[in-house]
Amino acid sequence: MGQREKRVHTWLTNPPKDAPIDEVDAILKYYFSGKLRKKTGSHRVVRDERLASYSGFQPYGEITISVKGGQRVKGYQLQMLARAIQIIEEIEGI
Repeated sequence: MGQREKRVHTWLTNPPKDAPIDEVDAILKYYFSGKLRKKTGSHRVVRDERLASYSGFQPYGEITISVKGGQRVKGYQLQMLARAIQIIEEIEGI
């Protein structure tokens, strides 16, 4: 298990209070390349059609991640992101 996978597993099972946006951006770019939009301000939006049928991901499979203070992402959002990654890995059979 690589460092990325360990981080995602930690976010899913025991999320920290918050994490630096640089870490989150690296995970987003790896797992959601081409599906990530940075809105002006402090939001990252991922739209992945594979998530659309799952509860909690809005009708279009969107995940919106807000950045606290321009530098950190809250733990509950890390857990939601990790859950989305887990769903995609199950769909892809990874």
